[in-house]
Amino acid sequence: MGPSSPPRKGVSAVIVVIVGVILLVAGLGAGYLLGRPASVPAPGPVDGLARPNVIPRVDGWVRNASVSYLDYGPQPNIAVPILAFFQASSPDTPVAGQRNIIDTIPGQPGYSDFWRVYKVLVPSGYVANSIRSLADAVASGYVIEATGLVVNCPVVNPGTTIQGSSATPTVGWYRGQEVYYFDHGAASPADGFRVLDAPIYAFFRGDGTPVAGQRNVIDVLPGEPGYSDLWRVVKVVVDASYVANSLRDATSILAASVAGQVTLETTAIYVNCPVVN
Repeated sequence: MGPSSPPRKGVSAVIVVIVGVILLVAGLGAGYLLGRPASVPAPGPVDGLARPNVIPRVDGWVRNASVSYLDYGPQPNIAVPILAFFQASSPDTPVAGQRNIIDTIPGQPGYSDFWRVYKVLVPSGYVANSIRSLADAVASGYVIEATGLVVNCPVVNPGTTIQGSSATPTVGWYRGQEVYYFDHGAASPADGFRVLDAPIYAFFRGDGTPVAGQRNVIDVLPGEPGYSDLWRVVKVVVDASYVANSLRDATSILAASVAGQVTLETTAIYVNCPVVN
């Protein structure tokens, strides 16, 4: 579902996310495991997630020009931990072949597409992938260091593709199971565990229905100050005379608001929509 017709989330859902993050973070130092399921003999890869098997590519507007972005749907503006392994003797050298580890997946409390990187510093004799869960990482006694790096890595089902792209998912570990995610890198700034956002303008009629054919509008691109893959939905409420795509840039939208031609409503809805052109 695109941000032009986003579902609303209640305050309780946000509280669950925040509590989940607090518990996850606490667990890195206290051996905690969030809602661990019963063990499964010879588990296969994480599958059956409520996510499309083809991630849609959507056209929008930026400063009167066409722009495309991927639509992973609504997400909290919170980053949760992902473990990456490095050599203790050279903390900037990754452990070759070791997969990253997460401890929550879509559908669980506390899940987010955005991850704050924690370094697990291992000795030279460490064998890659001998640790495959947060529980084992904590139990190992190895030093785990928080970084300020936040990455956008949406977890998907095996075999998921991106519309118009040949990109394939990266493989990681989730509680001993293989898990798949797309790595969109560190384009989203954060303040601790809070992922910073940029506005995306979605158009609606006065009765709450989306404006048919209208593309969403953004005002910043990757590499520019203020860009983030995480967008906060701002509703642009128009009257019955509005013609779809008459407004194609944020400056015009704001001017129309000042002139009383449209009404702007900032929502509490955030969407993960990395720009791809």
